[in-house]
Amino acid sequence: MPVTNEQLLAAVQALGTQLKAIAGALDKQQKRRDYQAVYYKKRKAAAAEKARRIELPNGHCLESRRDDRIPAGAWAKQLQRFVERGLSPYNFLTWLAWAWNQDTFNHVPITKSGGYMHVFIGYSGKKALRCKFSERDITGRMRISRFTRPEQLDTLSQALYWKWTFHTVHKVVQDYAEENEWFGALSENWKKVLKVAMGQFGCYEIKGEVWDPNERDFSVINKTYGHLRPTLEMSWNAFLRGLFSKEEPFKEVSDPTK
Repeated sequence: MPVTNEQLLAAVQALGTQLKAIAGALDKQQKRRDYQAVYYKKRKAAAAEKARRIELPNGHCLESRRDDRIPAGAWAKQLQRFVERGLSPYNFLTWLAWAWNQDTFNHVPITKSGGYMHVFIGYSGKKALRCKFSERDITGRMRISRFTRPEQLDTLSQALYWKWTFHTVHKVVQDYAEENEWFGALSENWKKVLKVAMGQFGCYEIKGEVWDPNERDFSVINKTYGHLRPTLEMSWNAFLRGLFSKEEPFKEVSDPTK
């Protein structure tokens, strides 16, 4: 029986519909494969990132013993890169605060919300426990030019900032950096900022006195603090800026291609 033009056209249209359905199914399959590839790639990267990070000890993140697992050697190399690129020591403090707080541990040691800083103090099961601190508790910064009361001395000396620099700046300098020639050739400004940040361990001399945030003699602390307050203010600002930076500051320093 001969096939009419209408029947032939209908058959072609039906075949076209089937081909579109097959193409759509194949496209969906490819999209599913692409999605799964991206998904598993992200999972693999997340697992590698989790394995890279150090588990915080069950206790206060800054009052425990200094952790030899932190990558202080890599931080010392980064310090050298900052020096070679002509960046300031405050830039390095910003980067170091970010590296310690955002890029090293399984939990962020210090978070910020509601106008307060929340410091990791241990675990409840797998959940991080935190304690609330003010910015003054963290840095020791006060709106004073001279110390007149013992409680002001307590605020400065008991600030968590000095514990942080002991865990980070002091370890980088003492264990890795200061044995190198390039460190000995640092400018006076670089040495000043690092030594002042190290507090009592920096042994920085100013006007015949040694800078020590634990100093209890009002005449001595007012003399040293008075001269070093601008350095401290800029160091504290750099530290806080780095702590809560969501992206790596000065990322170009870490990338050898830039």
